[in-house]
Amino acid sequence: MEKHEVELFEKKRIAELLNRLKEHGRTIKDERSKLWDNNKNDAQGYSVLDRLEILSLNVIGYLSGLDSKNFLFKEPEKVVNHLHKLSIFNVECIMKWYPSAVEEYPKIKYYFELLDYIRLLTIDYIQRYRLPEPQQSEENEFTTFVS
Repeated sequence: MEKHEVELFEKKRIAELLNRLKEHGRTIKDERSKLWDNNKNDAQGYSVLDRLEILSLNVIGYLSGLDSKNFLFKEPEKVVNHLHKLSIFNVECIMKWYPSAVEEYPKIKYYFELLDYIRLLTIDYIQRYRLPEPQQSEENEFTTFVS
């Protein structure tokens, strides 16, 4: 396969996973209500549901930029850096909630996992196809180590 064919395949795969995420998002209403009820009086800043919304909007927003033929982001390096920061495992309230989620909130837990997987695929895609090609020096890298 040529590079552009692989890129198209990867882009379609990300879109397919995004559709799966959206479909799964419609199935978590009961768990969302339960989580909201269990945490509505919690005094901590952001709740798990708040973070779910923020992370989803950010990742899905960047994916919409990939759909454009002309990548919408002028500084893909900043996009990659921001996507690295959006890991669900960087969010304290999620990390406290996550171990017990498998019992009470398996659908929401799966949603977070799929969202994070899509985030990682998006980082990889941007790094492969949207960052400028690194400049090749005329000198072989191996020779600099040997010299």
